Amino acid sequence: MRVPHSAAGLLLAAGVGLTGCTTVVAGVASPPGGGPRTDAELPVHLAEAGDEADRNARNAVADVLAWWEEMAPQLHGGDFDGLDGGVWSIDPAETDPADLPRGDCFSDDVADLAENAYYCGDDDAVVYDRAWLADLADEYGPFMVAEIMAHEIAHAVQADVGLDAPSIVAETQAECFAGAWTRWVVDGNAAHVAVRPAELDPYLLGYLYFADAPGTSPDAEDAHGSLFDQLSAFQEGYADGARACAAFDDSRLFTQQESDPARVKDDLPAGEVVAVADEVLDAFWREALAAGFPGTDALGGRLTEPDVRAADGVACGGADLGLQYCPADGSVRYDSAGLLEPAYTDVGDFAVPALLGLPYGLAVRDQRGLTVDGPAAVAGAACATGWLTREAFDGEIEDVRLAPGDVDEAATALLRYATDPAVLAPSGLSGFELVDAFRRGFVDGGDRCGF
Repeated sequence: MRVPHSAAGLLLAAGVGLTGCTTVVAGVASPPGGGPRTDAELPVHLAEAGDEADRNARNAVADVLAWWEEMAPQLHGGDFDGLDGGVWSIDPAETDPADLPRGDCFSDDVADLAENAYYCGDDDAVVYDRAWLADLADEYGPFMVAEIMAHEIAHAVQADVGLDAPSIVAETQAECFAGAWTRWVVDGNAAHVAVRPAELDPYLLGYLYFADAPGTSPDAEDAHGSLFDQLSAFQEGYADGARACAAFDDSRLFTQQESDPARVKDDLPAGEVVAVADEVLDAFWREALAAGFPGTDALGGRLTEPDVRAADGVACGGADLGLQYCPADGSVRYDSAGLLEPAYTDVGDFAVPALLGLPYGLAVRDQRGLTVDGPAAVAGAACATGWLTREAFDGEIEDVRLAPGDVDEAATALLRYATDPAVLAPSGLSGFELVDAFRRGFVDGGDRCGF
């Protein structure tokens, strides 16, 4: 089920005293904006003639069903026969309840179906609010409509094979299958839906809308997962294919955490967050080089802690950027008013160490004789930021504790800011690729980061 959840209240609980690793998003030329190649001839009950949301949904359903015709025999040893109850389009402001079939999938009050898209097993049908899908398409691009259809039909497949799993497993697995289907679309295999790789960036920001509110229990009856849980599932499907999705079970790592009063604190004061972030980065890299972390050997060598300071309008190498590693003096520079303060306010306090982790990672690369320019260098720094976040999440960095939502803040900060050429020197990486590098560092540790 795809329903909105609040993304407010992201926190960092830090007890700190002030004392080659990305998926290449390749694809074929396609129409812009996630729009259709050709229109499918597939019935959608109560669809409005000429409605763009209905058109996008119809085309997506046709292509998703075609993909499952290929994948179901490979994954489950049998065919997927589609949706016996079909696909239903409703608009709470226009749909007459008398036009809907009687059954558990439909309410006599059409308002109960508002702002939702869901698979209903009782009737083996997918139902969606077309007005809501239109709003989502305006905000995140028309591919959002296609992905929602892919997610819901994945639930139909789960029902067909008798999946018995907690909600968070079923929901993230459905998102993983949507990611695997998306790669199939990007590679030019779909007859009706098209999307260009760069158009995946705004789609990923849609997870801000669908993520469970920070502090929601992962064991909740309707748990969908955190932003990172959903986003990483989508990217895993995109990178590793549907077989990786089929392996999802309750042993999977989820970052969704139930609120613990002992860990939930207010955001760090704005005036302290950069100093704390500097301390966290220093502590992480000292440990990574000298001792390592569980599952990752020490990198070796010693850290010369870079000077982390506000740029104050002083450009390095002729560039005036929001984030910068300056090889001339080994410093890490940032724009406080133009970048870190808005990121702190709009995303949360853990956005600050996540963003500073990029130029800091480049500084460490330079100290180790590695390149500091280009996609491999920036992807390595993003991967290391994911690695740092995982060690903090696991409590492996002394005096650092993450609160529910902090991992989401890190991923969101990379998506929102790190591809802006005014923030970071252009590397050729999309937001999708940066966050995928972060994901791999978080999931697999430093061995994937090229240090």
